[in-house]
Amino acid sequence: EGDTARIETLRLRAGQGTLSAEGQASFGATPQLQLVARAERLRVLGRVDRQLVLSGQARLAASATQLRLDGRIVADSGLFDLSRRDAPTLDEDVVVDRGQATATAAAERREPSAAMRNAQVALQVDLGEQLRLRGRGLDTRLAGTLRITAPQGRFAVNGEVRAVDGSYAAYGQKLTIERGVVAFNGPIEGARLDILALRPNLDVRVGVAITGSALDPRVRLASEPEMPESDKLSWLVLGRGPDGLGRTDTALLQRAALALLSGEGESPTDAVLRRIGLDEFSVRQTDGDVRETVVTVGKQLGRRWYVGYERGINATVGTWELVYRVGQQFTLRARSGEDNSLDVVRTWRFGAPRRPAARD
Repeated sequence: EGDTARIETLRLRAGQGTLSAEGQASFGATPQLQLVARAERLRVLGRVDRQLVLSGQARLAASATQLRLDGRIVADSGLFDLSRRDAPTLDEDVVVDRGQATATAAAERREPSAAMRNAQVALQVDLGEQLRLRGRGLDTRLAGTLRITAPQGRFAVNGEVRAVDGSYAAYGQKLTIERGVVAFNGPIEGARLDILALRPNLDVRVGVAITGSALDPRVRLASEPEMPESDKLSWLVLGRGPDGLGRTDTALLQRAALALLSGEGESPTDAVLRRIGLDEFSVRQTDGDVRETVVTVGKQLGRRWYVGYERGINATVGTWELVYRVGQQFTLRARSGEDNSLDVVRTWRFGAPRRPAARD
């Protein structure tokens, strides 16, 4: 209509959801745009390894010198699988010469426009209850709320993303994420990490801590109370202290000390365990003059319950184990089979001894 345009009806369908919009624009000496968009379970990503369904509403008002964006978006469901490879890349011996003009244009794009310098952005993103992240040893649900703004024309993110009911694979163990927080306070690349993943079903607290920033993460072994690195590694890999380690156990610790944390690929053992529904599979040797090989399998039935079965290669019967963790200090443990027992374990911690003290 002359120098104005109006969107009366705009409706798009993606998956089981829709996106609708309405608004108007003027194209005179001072062009302006006003747009309101609403999404209802809109499938934004539909790949096998990238899935995202969003709902929410956003309002956009823009002119040549100013931009305003506000609204709220909720992630209804989603999956980001980082273990899968992305698109193919060029070989290392291929060099791409983009030319000086391209480099100059890229530098100009990095400078915010006049509209972005005067931008007023207030966008709230709620991660919802069904957003999952998987890959590089991590498998967790994500929760939290983020606020996106644009001070001085640069996008900034504030808020926290929390890992809920997650696990982290490291040193051949499936660790439980007890604390997993990624805090944003400005540029997205400056996010701070505070992650603690512990090996479950032990009378001591030992695992892996990840701190630092998203660009420079720092990974270290952690225990409570503090103990030497060799002791942490022994508890983490073998599930017991370093006293009386045999030659096979020492070699296993040496390989674990030189190994990196889980990479992008899933090991064959982890793939088999995932398919049959187990969380633990280990082979160890007992102490004493006559060493016996013992095979252990286990399944975590929640945050507090664990059931396992172990049997010696030459034994006629095995032993079932049921563990219930009442809290950080109390553990109930029942064993039936070759060994029959009912244990109530309480752990006392005194200061920071070299090795944690535990009494049954």
